[in-house]
Amino acid sequence: MDIEIQRIDGALFGARIFGVEPSALPDDATAADVLRRAAIEHHGTLVFEFGRMLEVGELNALTRVFGENEFAPGLITGYGKGKVDGEEDLTIEEQVVRLEQQGIDPYLLFLGNVHPRTGERIEITEKFFGDWEWHTDMSYIPNPPTFTLLHSRQIPTEGGDTGFCSQVLAARTLPTELRRQLEGRRIKHDSTYSSNGSLRVGMTEPATPIDAIGTYHPILRRLPGTEHEALFLGRRTNGYVEDLPLEESEALLDALWAHATKDEFTYRHEWRCGQVVVWDNRLVMHCRYPVDPSETRFMWRTQTVGEEVVASSA
Repeated sequence: MDIEIQRIDGALFGARIFGVEPSALPDDATAADVLRRAAIEHHGTLVFEFGRMLEVGELNALTRVFGENEFAPGLITGYGKGKVDGEEDLTIEEQVVRLEQQGIDPYLLFLGNVHPRTGERIEITEKFFGDWEWHTDMSYIPNPPTFTLLHSRQIPTEGGDTGFCSQVLAARTLPTELRRQLEGRRIKHDSTYSSNGSLRVGMTEPATPIDAIGTYHPILRRLPGTEHEALFLGRRTNGYVEDLPLEESEALLDALWAHATKDEFTYRHEWRCGQVVVWDNRLVMHCRYPVDPSETRFMWRTQTVGEEVVASSA
């Protein structure tokens, strides 16, 4: 493949990718290597310009370039489409069979207000249309997915942009005193709420962030095999710095988030139909900007199997 890589105009990170044929990727090791290296070089944010809608198999093939395909979030967490009413004790394997019998790819997550099979608009909660906070996908589990891919199928006339925020740049520019406070520290990444602020099915609102259910991860992480160091904050809601009094934890997190989400670290992506954006959850956070409820927005999402979060020794 004759792959073309262009830096995104006006952004400090990210690249646009042209000339990729998804169906040929499984047989083109050189192209796959070029794309993986481009992801690292451009802080884990790549915009693929296909100019057409992909088939499910093509999106899965592109996903495999960046790692082993992971099942959709509901299957591996119990939150979402993997749960079947009255049969909550189903194993992942049994859920996969059930989905495949329904003609649903178990690796695919549908995002938006369009029914994936009929194409009709559907009613969804009002929270879907508002701001989604800065976050890292599924950071509340021990090994969060490494890469996420989002494929635009229908987009609104305005709104619904996706923001990306380089945590490599944020770590690189940490004030000395703030960095000192992070040494050996971990943050608990809360599982109670989704990134749009909704209480997850089966969860109870904790009395304080100290009581929230989640996973602790190092605040500063190292990307194995590279020189990249990145902040790893997850999301602000119910975040808690391990072993600190709550008031001190809140103050430290406020300072970290104010630094990590500065405008100079961000890129706001305006979608076109047929694009696929790939991002590395180890290197960037992302958010979604509001959408008018009268508009239509529909995306396909896939992800790769995660890995242990390695603490930075810097």
